[in-house]
Amino acid sequence: MNATYAQVAEYAGWLNLTDAGLIRVVGADRLRFLQGQTTNDLRHLREGTGVYTAFCTPTGQLLSDGYVLEAEDGYLLVLPAETWGEITARLSEAIILDDVALMPLQEAQGLLSVQGDAADELLEEIGLDAPPRAPLAHHTRLWQKAEIRLVRNDRTGFGGVDLIVPYAVMEELQTALVAAACLPIDDALATVLRYEAGIPQAGVDWGARTLAAEMGEPFVHTHISYTKGCYVGQEVLMRIHARGHTNRTWVPLQVAGDAVPAQGTAIHASDRAEVGWITGAVRAPALGDAILAWGFVRNDYTAPDTRLQLATEPHAQATVLPHAPRPAAR
Repeated sequence: MNATYAQVAEYAGWLNLTDAGLIRVVGADRLRFLQGQTTNDLRHLREGTGVYTAFCTPTGQLLSDGYVLEAEDGYLLVLPAETWGEITARLSEAIILDDVALMPLQEAQGLLSVQGDAADELLEEIGLDAPPRAPLAHHTRLWQKAEIRLVRNDRTGFGGVDLIVPYAVMEELQTALVAAACLPIDDALATVLRYEAGIPQAGVDWGARTLAAEMGEPFVHTHISYTKGCYVGQEVLMRIHARGHTNRTWVPLQVAGDAVPAQGTAIHASDRAEVGWITGAVRAPALGDAILAWGFVRNDYTAPDTRLQLATEPHAQATVLPHAPRPAAR
């Protein structure tokens, strides 16, 4: 049995993210090294804090998002399942004379995420206290004699906590969650929740040609620093920032009609063909079960309430929304 939308909204459910990448970064040069590889500023991190970040190509294309935690005289890097292998290889190749070591943790630990309006209460019920409310605040707690790291991370717009769990107690923890009526969130519901929260997914909503700055202001605000100094891709991102915009932006649209448009569906304007394309769409309870789509649209057509058409048969009308229906608290 899996969680329903209502159960997550009113109580909690959990995401199985055990394919995610968990990499410990240690060594005297770890700050200088990782600072030059990631888009966000790590200099202000302290024990128990974290920062969202991204990795880019030298020409500014987005390779991965993720987050970095300051933890026990090192960094803990958490990356999506789709990108962690590529990023680990890239970081390994970049270490030349640096006093830095990368320690993959996936064989011993996995990631779960408890999401929902009552996530904190649910965690307390099973014997774990949630970390402070600040994004990516984290701490470790003993549970069944195993050390679990709890990280404040909203993946759904309803709030939630990531749990980095030793596999020795993973099955026992999942059983405890289900016994407390916190059920797993399947892929279909997870997609609805992340689109309602405005969270893009690697390989689905962006690809090899996507510039990091094209992901929109919420992503840029939380993932990119324009004041930290040199990093891979910084020159291009600074040039985009200086001129004020990209040519296109990832935006939400409400689609009229009954058919959910397919990924890649072209977007047209009344005065111009092919102004963008859809990256994904769902029926969104936050919009009264209307169709919510996300896509890249030329900036001339991204103002809220702009009316567009989709290349469906018949043409469906789409209206640009001012923001995600239920933004994640980042």
